[in-house]
Amino acid sequence: MDFPLTSQMIDKIIFAMEDQKAKYAVHVASGELVPEGVQAGPLPDERYVPLPRWGSAEGFHLMESFITTLHNPLHREDLAGALASGKGVFRGFKDALKRNAEIEKLWFHYKEKRLRAVVVSWYNASREARGLEMLAPEPEETGDLVASDFTFSWGAGGREEEILRLDRDAFYELFPMDGPARLAVRYGEKRQGAPAPGSEASPLIMAEDPHGGLAGFAWGRIEGQTVHILQLAVAADMRGIGLGEAVLRKFLIDMRARGMKRLTMELAGRSLRYAGLFRSVGFHPVTQLLECSLDELPF
Repeated sequence: MDFPLTSQMIDKIIFAMEDQKAKYAVHVASGELVPEGVQAGPLPDERYVPLPRWGSAEGFHLMESFITTLHNPLHREDLAGALASGKGVFRGFKDALKRNAEIEKLWFHYKEKRLRAVVVSWYNASREARGLEMLAPEPEETGDLVASDFTFSWGAGGREEEILRLDRDAFYELFPMDGPARLAVRYGEKRQGAPAPGSEASPLIMAEDPHGGLAGFAWGRIEGQTVHILQLAVAADMRGIGLGEAVLRKFLIDMRARGMKRLTMELAGRSLRYAGLFRSVGFHPVTQLLECSLDELPF
């Protein structure tokens, strides 16, 4: 390909790829798009290269791959059910997306990124065959997308009770095998002596959804130049879209700006499965805490 692959050109190619009524080819020198089989201008037809194939099968596989990126099982099951419904799977998938605006936005972003990657790969394959320099792949921007849809603010903003309720519920989820009494004891032990969320010694960043609802927060306790994260919580209906990572990154950046030197986070119960997330933003393990219930000893 000799024509520059600008962002506008990628959009034109994607639009033509998704046209189910016609197939298109592109002129390798000018970037002109024409229906396949139509020769435009004096150049021979071999100067036209077909666009990447994009039909219903490719669209279906894209929807399947999107579902695998979602962490929330409720979202996955809803969308997977639409794909398994038989007739009208594309309409069913769109209807399922409309039930959650944040997931729908993620889908449009995911689809655009994957289609753009298909175009870049196709463009590079042609250039490589001709010994030309290839384009670098485009970076992912999911975190920026999520951050743009929420309002982030420091302090509890008068929502202390709501924050503590989400904190308690998120903590209880970590130990699904414990009964209510045991959970209450665990939680009381963990929060004993903890400063009020959002106070000077206890920084808290809160994320609110477009309607002003509490979507999640990161809450810490300052000890000298060390900050210990007491809780990173996301409301159940907001999980699986990357909000937790967005909140965590903003918390880390601000703590660094405030002159803090070290930040710790204890993972327990089900939160151990999120160790990869914390490692991805710079955490590394320094201790291992083991627990033994003396009431359940096998001897």
